[in-house]
Amino acid sequence: MRRGLICLAAAAVVTSDCTSDEAAPDEENFEPAPAPTVELPLLESLESPLKVGLVVTGSGPRGEGAEFAAPAAGARVAEFRLDGDADRLQLEVVDDRGTPDGAVAATQQLLDAGVAGIVYASAGAHLDPALDLASGAGTAVLLPYDTRDGLAGDTAWRTGPSDSQVADVVGAMLAGRGQRSPVAFTGEGTGSGLAALAAGDRRVTVAAGDALAGQVATAAQPLTDGGADSALVSASAETSAETVAALQGRAPSAPVVLGPSALAPAFAARLSDLGSAGGATTAGQFFTVGPAATDSSTDEGVVRFLDAVRLAAQDADLQSLSGTDAFGRLGAATADVRSHDAVVALAAAAAGAGSTEPAAVLEALGGLELGVDDGLAGPRLAFADRQALPDDGVAVLQATTRGAERGVEQDAPALSWFVLPDGEG
Repeated sequence: MRRGLICLAAAAVVTSDCTSDEAAPDEENFEPAPAPTVELPLLESLESPLKVGLVVTGSGPRGEGAEFAAPAAGARVAEFRLDGDADRLQLEVVDDRGTPDGAVAATQQLLDAGVAGIVYASAGAHLDPALDLASGAGTAVLLPYDTRDGLAGDTAWRTGPSDSQVADVVGAMLAGRGQRSPVAFTGEGTGSGLAALAAGDRRVTVAAGDALAGQVATAAQPLTDGGADSALVSASAETSAETVAALQGRAPSAPVVLGPSALAPAFAARLSDLGSAGGATTAGQFFTVGPAATDSSTDEGVVRFLDAVRLAAQDADLQSLSGTDAFGRLGAATADVRSHDAVVALAAAAAGAGSTEPAAVLEALGGLELGVDDGLAGPRLAFADRQALPDDGVAVLQATTRGAERGVEQDAPALSWFVLPDGEG
């Protein structure tokens, strides 16, 4: 898997023939730029390759995690970085199809395959029986996208923001902006944390379908008559986009704060589709909450992650998670630091344990603390608590229509996000 990286490094030192008898001026004797430092040598001391399970939801009802299949491509970037000159990490990818039975079957398949740990790149209640199954087998599960405060099983850690963290950060942001009268729209696949920030008579439950636009139009009246000052939208990525589109038809200037599902490319894609039909725009004032690591970050971990994405995209042999296309055409534009860091965390636990056995990895993970020096792209993770992403790693993010600019030729998300500096918003 490292052939693409080796070829790219070699290409940097190729020189052209010189047909002139005159020596080139000293200032033109440039040293070639070094290849980006993207390899992670965590697994070099292990005697056997590390198997990591990755569960994605390729289809299923809204609110059960299908929107996170695209950002889960970050796990492939982690594999690319960890492999080195040999296949030191084997990523076993399984689709649970968004149902409890599918989740159990997917997890059992991975347990039977002997994975050292599982990254469950999905969300929703359908995960719970699978988490119980993994717990009974003594296998660690990392959850980069499920925000629910309650976790099933005893061997699962959340490595992304929790509902409570999201509500606390949004509440502080609204207070700082002097916005004390939001209207909250809540749909499938989300908790009540954001809704609790609104008064009881300003909380609306929306359902995807033909009735949604009418529900939103009625509830948005306070935004047009001055009785409310902002909108909170918490639902699946697609339903969030449809709610935003309906809001734009009634209160186009209202600031909108979204749940973390808005970070999934499906939110921007659905909003763009609605915009193409003349019913929405991606140019609104959108905020959300997520790990303090985006494509616009200059932190060392993010820069190395993006370098790895670009190099991996040029490796023609590197497949997408689905195996239906090359990573450069399906995955490079949407790969996310959260799924990347979950894989790196399991690799670090295996390295610390000196073993690929699930029980040893689980024990090592329990007290682990990791940061950028350990290969993470995002904020530090501390596994002493089942909420492994600490409060200081959670930030307010704002959307921009500039695009991710990863230099890959494929359909990219119509929105990218940047960390809002403290005191702004």
